[in-house]
Amino acid sequence: MKRLVRLFFILVVVLSCTLPSFSQTDGIEYSAQLPIRIKNNSASPMSNTSVRLVVNTQALITLGLMQPDGDDIRFAANCGLEPLSTLGYYIEGPMNSANTVIWVKVPSIPANDSTLVYMYFGVPSVSGVSSPSNGLNGPHSSTDSVASGAPGGVTNSQRGFRFTPNTDILVTHFGKYEPTGTTRYVTLFDQTTQAILRQKQVSGPSAQYSYDTLGAPIWLTTGTQYQIQVYQGAGDGYYFGTSSQIGQHLTYGDMKYCNSCTQNTFPTSTLSGYHYGYPDFWYSIPSNPVTPAPTATFFPPADTVTPTAPANLTGLPGNTTAQLRWNKNTQFDVWKYFVYRGTTNNPLSANLIDSTAHPDTVYNATGLVNGTTYYFWVKAVDRFCQRRISAFSTAAAVTPLVGLQANGSETPKVFALYQNFPNPFNPNTNIQFDIPKVTLTRITVYDILGKEVDLVVNQVLAPGKYNYDFDASNLSSGIYFYKIEAGNFIEKKKMIVVK
Repeated sequence: MKRLVRLFFILVVVLSCTLPSFSQTDGIEYSAQLPIRIKNNSASPMSNTSVRLVVNTQALITLGLMQPDGDDIRFAANCGLEPLSTLGYYIEGPMNSANTVIWVKVPSIPANDSTLVYMYFGVPSVSGVSSPSNGLNGPHSSTDSVASGAPGGVTNSQRGFRFTPNTDILVTHFGKYEPTGTTRYVTLFDQTTQAILRQKQVSGPSAQYSYDTLGAPIWLTTGTQYQIQVYQGAGDGYYFGTSSQIGQHLTYGDMKYCNSCTQNTFPTSTLSGYHYGYPDFWYSIPSNPVTPAPTATFFPPADTVTPTAPANLTGLPGNTTAQLRWNKNTQFDVWKYFVYRGTTNNPLSANLIDSTAHPDTVYNATGLVNGTTYYFWVKAVDRFCQRRISAFSTAAAVTPLVGLQANGSETPKVFALYQNFPNPFNPNTNIQFDIPKVTLTRITVYDILGKEVDLVVNQVLAPGKYNYDFDASNLSSGIYFYKIEAGNFIEKKKMIVVK
């Protein structure tokens, strides 16, 4: 590789050394991450291999997690540890798209194995370190910086050469080497269709290779013929000489030219074994490829913000059970909810009993002792690789039912109160009722004069079919009434105690 390409590598290294290292110890905290599992599908091990990723940067930018220019993107092989082991990468683009192509160099994966890498982002103050030399193998020069020959030539002309890539190449910069130091059009043509694939005005001093980046890089495919041309306007000259020098991944065809033409004219005249005009481009290729190519699985993104404690935790008692409900957390990266239980109102002495997957905000605690008061709490857990866990929610105190039992899991459609059985009875009978929705439910027993003699049920109940074993040992023989009040539903029935 010629002198200018070496200088480019040196410049990249110097710039990289002046950037903040990817570590929280330097005061830089990347506020979000995207875990990616890279799978080596080959029977050969991967070593410093370029892996092509297609990332939905538009979604991450819309969430406010990533900077629109992508300068805050970094890749690491470990999760939030200090210092982070950074990986080289190149953003092919386009940014703020559902299909942003990013190349990352993965150090090593054994044959038919996989590894996790992490894409970090979310710092507005850092500079970008994306470059073709970091994520790919390059840059390489198409002419290998040929610089022989004499100045002169024809104005209003195109001068360049025909070539064929021996492997797929990604062209990222157009360049020129000419004697007058004027701004020139450099144009890439498809040899078969004669279509202009890319065109760029490149400025720079005389007698020196000058390059400018393409707004949109372009892949040139193996075995396809192309032309690269530099245009001379009125008063412009060019270098010319005998040479077929070309980059190591290309095959030289011949020199192509036209006179009395414009920068948009497809040249058709030919000279063999020459370079006239000295247009150039920089290109890169994937580093150490394997076949078949690696594949990537993306996991949901996460930020480093600790989620808030779940709100509005409530508990509904059942027969040796308690049904817990709480509000769904609004943070986008909540992963699970941890459920804690204790027999005192102190979360620090509670035990972690289970978890639910977000956004499931209902949990049925089982194996409880009827008549014992239990205290429950819930915590939210996010997806960040070093889990962020919220504070405890407020407590929900639940006392499982005594005497009241739920009949199966069927949810009734309407409220109902059934006739007790047996009736008459001495001293026990069973009262059944239906609750179609969560409701504060009261069942009271009155004597024939309307005096309340017992409060059977007085609690919020979950939807279900229930029965209550009523014990009338403390009541005298006679006629009594039992009444249910559940929301707007009120009904009463008569029962007879015979002793």
